Amino acid sequence: MSKGYSLHIGLNQVDSTQYPGVPALKAAVSDAEFWASYAKKLGYAGGSLHDREATADAVLSALEAYAKKLQPGDILLLTYAGHGSQMPNDKPEGFDDEQNDQTWCLYDRELLDDELFEAFRGFAEGTRILVVSDSCHSGTMTRVLPNELDLSVMLNAGLEQMTETRGLRSRKLPQKVEQVVAARFGDSVYKPIQKKYRKTAQGENVKAAVKLLAACQDDQTTYDGDKNGVFTESFIALFDDPAYSDATAEELIAAIRERYYFPRPNFFEYGAVIPAFDKAFPFTIDIPDAAVVKGYRDPDLRPQQQLRSKPSSAAVPRVRQSAQLAITLHTDAPLVLNAGDAMTILDASASSILVSLPGTPHEHGWTAAHALQQQLHANGIPADVEPVISASPAQDERQTREADKDNPGLIPEWPPMEGEGRIGWHLDDTHSQLAKAREAVAQRPGARVRVAHVDTGYLPGHKALPPLLDKQRQRSFVKKENSSEAVDKADSGQDGHGLGTIVLLAGNRVGKDDTFGEYEGYIGGAPMAEIVPLRISESVVIMNDRSFADAVDYAIAEGCEVLSMSMAGKPGKRMAGAVNRAYDAGLVIVSAASNCWYKGTGALLPKCVMFPAAYERVIAATGALYNHQPYDVQFLSNGQRAISTQYMQGSWGPASRMTRALAAYTPNTPWASTQYAFLRSGGGTSSATPQVAAAAALWIAYHRPELESRGYYDEGRRWMKVEAVRQALYNTASKEFPEWKKYYGNGILRAYDAIAAGVPEESVLQRAPAAESSVSGIVEAAVSFFQNRRLFRSQAVRPPEDALAVELLHLLQTDPQFYETFSATDLSSREAGEQLLGDAAFAGKVMASPYASPYLKEAVAAV
Repeated sequence: MSKGYSLHIGLNQVDSTQYPGVPALKAAVSDAEFWASYAKKLGYAGGSLHDREATADAVLSALEAYAKKLQPGDILLLTYAGHGSQMPNDKPEGFDDEQNDQTWCLYDRELLDDELFEAFRGFAEGTRILVVSDSCHSGTMTRVLPNELDLSVMLNAGLEQMTETRGLRSRKLPQKVEQVVAARFGDSVYKPIQKKYRKTAQGENVKAAVKLLAACQDDQTTYDGDKNGVFTESFIALFDDPAYSDATAEELIAAIRERYYFPRPNFFEYGAVIPAFDKAFPFTIDIPDAAVVKGYRDPDLRPQQQLRSKPSSAAVPRVRQSAQLAITLHTDAPLVLNAGDAMTILDASASSILVSLPGTPHEHGWTAAHALQQQLHANGIPADVEPVISASPAQDERQTREADKDNPGLIPEWPPMEGEGRIGWHLDDTHSQLAKAREAVAQRPGARVRVAHVDTGYLPGHKALPPLLDKQRQRSFVKKENSSEAVDKADSGQDGHGLGTIVLLAGNRVGKDDTFGEYEGYIGGAPMAEIVPLRISESVVIMNDRSFADAVDYAIAEGCEVLSMSMAGKPGKRMAGAVNRAYDAGLVIVSAASNCWYKGTGALLPKCVMFPAAYERVIAATGALYNHQPYDVQFLSNGQRAISTQYMQGSWGPASRMTRALAAYTPNTPWASTQYAFLRSGGGTSSATPQVAAAAALWIAYHRPELESRGYYDEGRRWMKVEAVRQALYNTASKEFPEWKKYYGNGILRAYDAIAAGVPEESVLQRAPAAESSVSGIVEAAVSFFQNRRLFRSQAVRPPEDALAVELLHLLQTDPQFYETFSATDLSSREAGEQLLGDAAFAGKVMASPYASPYLKEAVAAV
């Protein structure tokens, strides 16, 4: 049976003669005490070294003794909590890529990483060493030239500054102390040690299997709390979560990375490869085949961007998407762009830069944005920095939206039931009336309209693609893709969504052989429309508001009159600006109200109209069932079968976001597929949206001559065309369901009745409020609130109030604990915003949120 031994080092205090001016820590010894108690509970025989006891000789002697004691299959748990630092080394080329030695600040001197490597060489093959290091390193911050942007360096400096605004103590040895130590002891103490290992590669000839769980990257700092360090505190929380009882070392670090954004914990391993150690909970003493070595690995000290993780027992779904930041520069000075190690530049112009932060979850985009903006300002570069990615956690990004692509049947939980509705039912006179409306347009000589289809693209080759698919105008706004091809990617995990929606919008003729003998004719609502496919994302669950804005501007420039988008995201300046430009250009935007799930992990989603559908200048497409009842769990039929759309329902409300909503039919609509020509199980407001967009397109094509004669295409009057379309659709919508306002906003689509209603007079058209007003209440309330808080009364560096206000708005859609609040709040009401911000319980939730930036937490902290 394997044996476990442990050594727990913690230093709040060090020898002031060896580290002149170093500040004391508060929680490092507490960390060591926790690890000692945890190790004892697991069966380790352990020892501890605190403060004065933790000298370099004591640590190295203890390691030497353990090396002699451990037998193959045994494990040593070595934990350290205290200050950390770095020292320049002068190893010749070929002996490690690092130009600095990482150090632990022991009581009497710094212990170099080379000394630890040397100590580990004394352990026998087949032994295991697990190191937990809750310290940090002082990565040398290079001063950038005035005309050079080293964005990664600036980001790191800004993150350190941000975290320290909340009073957390850095475990980094201060730079002034490093300089004094180097001046006083560099030649006499540290140079002789470095000389000894000058031509020894790190990790060379280590026969034990070593895994290091480190609190941060080599160029970052970690922080001391009141009771424990933030890294150790995270382990304590994970150990209380049953979901992590069998997690691997890599999965534990990945989970901690999801708890907070900065610093970024690190994981690396070297020495012997013991497969059982790789697959087991790393702290377990007795594991099968603990001494079986299958090879050796060299240490890879480069920062890992992505780590394998596992779901927590809280079942909070996540979309694995890296943050992207849009940097808008307000300077005419020439600048040299340098992304550095932490970023990738996706796109750049003289005044705008789009960067990706590999390994930084999109949920933490605001933390990075604030930090980078403050450092840009500190270097005399005025700029706005905002995240551009939002994502829906209802589905993992690898999950398809084709329902069960191997099963073409109906979803039995929802109507129509088997034998009631056949493929194409949504087009008939008792439902959307799209078939009758398009027949009317077909009798209109010269009827034409151009429609932008904004989605994940389309899949070439499907027989039902729109007959007037405009491949010359197609575009992709996904960076680093061929911009002239709006083609979905088969390996994206979302292949089929864009295909499904574009066919519902304007699909070609199909025969009964394609529809299980159930339907023949045009399957799309507006097959006579020219369709311009615009790909803005690799995944339907990911919304990039910059790509959306670019696509809207392109649609305007190309003369599109309707835009159909079955996606949703978070509101912001770019999104609102694009909606306003579209409105003034006469472009009718139809956007999915969004979906939620009444059961499973998706139940954590907000149940409300999302953006851009929530803007008053957009038609929000909600859902109605085959039987004209709301697409809501309250109206669900019984049934049993597991299918990805089984628990999906449409979103609606609150009342303030339903004034411009219109319902169309879903689920169990036809869905163009890759396995079959069609499935019967199309669902979500993704299916409803192209029906409403098709009706808008048919109405414009039919009434174009009168719209032109009334001047609704004239410059400055094109918004009237948008309002004319909407009024016709809203006024003729079915309002037979008793609670139609609550669930549908303006009723259920009746496309032919809308055409028959004609063109409204100018006198009845009213200009809708600008898009910003849909969220102005909570933003204005937050700006006013923040101005009176401690953060803004001080001289501390901080983001602008409006940036924090938008972050707060996004937080309501990011952290599941706020979903109910977001779903019920009238975002346009300043009174509602003030009531929310005045709630101490709400402030406490913000303070506890893992997704709120330190600046936002400081801004809502007590006065």
